[in-house]
Amino acid sequence: MESLYSQVNIDIWKKEMICLVGAGGKTSAMFRLAKELSSAGKKVLVTTTTAIYYPLENQNVQTVIADLLLPDLFKSIRSGITVYGRALSKEGKLLGVNPEFLDTLFLKDIFDYIIVEGDGSRGRPLKAPAEHEPVIPSLASRVLGLVGLDCVGKKVYPENVHRPEIFCNITGCREGDIIDADMIGKLIAHEEGLFKAVPSRAKRYVVLNKADGEKEWSAAGKIIQRLSDMGYEPDGIVVTKLGM
Repeated sequence: MESLYSQVNIDIWKKEMICLVGAGGKTSAMFRLAKELSSAGKKVLVTTTTAIYYPLENQNVQTVIADLLLPDLFKSIRSGITVYGRALSKEGKLLGVNPEFLDTLFLKDIFDYIIVEGDGSRGRPLKAPAEHEPVIPSLASRVLGLVGLDCVGKKVYPENVHRPEIFCNITGCREGDIIDADMIGKLIAHEEGLFKAVPSRAKRYVVLNKADGEKEWSAAGKIIQRLSDMGYEPDGIVVTKLGM
């Protein structure tokens, strides 16, 4: 299987801060990317500006939980994957880190890659960002926007779409409508949609995840065609089935 980092054209000899936004597999994509880059001998930090679940034991990472941590204290970490959060919530989630801190840490040149989850989706396959989302560090050079293809054919209801009212405003649909390629294309291309608040210098990659079968691959093809018809040109589009 082709590596995710190669599909989104990451140069393993160039240090980067990478941010993931959207829904439908961000956390899986983040740890998949971290594992691949670590296996290539890179020192990787995984973190969030929102909240992520505490890593599982089988993810083979070292976890740091600390508020007001000085960037230089990370220098003692030699290799592998480090997961960092400022605190642990009652729900067992690692709470997010200030994006300005991550910019400062990136400039310290301690890690080869900093991978950041920039928003939450409550496990839904599709989402539209609220006014305060996403939270992306200014030095992020690559943003992966995820969509779960398993949303296609389902209805625009809260169990399928995080923030359905915003999704409807962006796409022009109504709650209860059937999710199709046209809606997803509009969400991806809209300035208040999937890539909202992305730094102007950052590259944008659409990741159409959960391509489990013929139905999902067909939907992916229609989404790609819709984006082309709209004249929307991201830096790349990946159709995949991500897993740990």
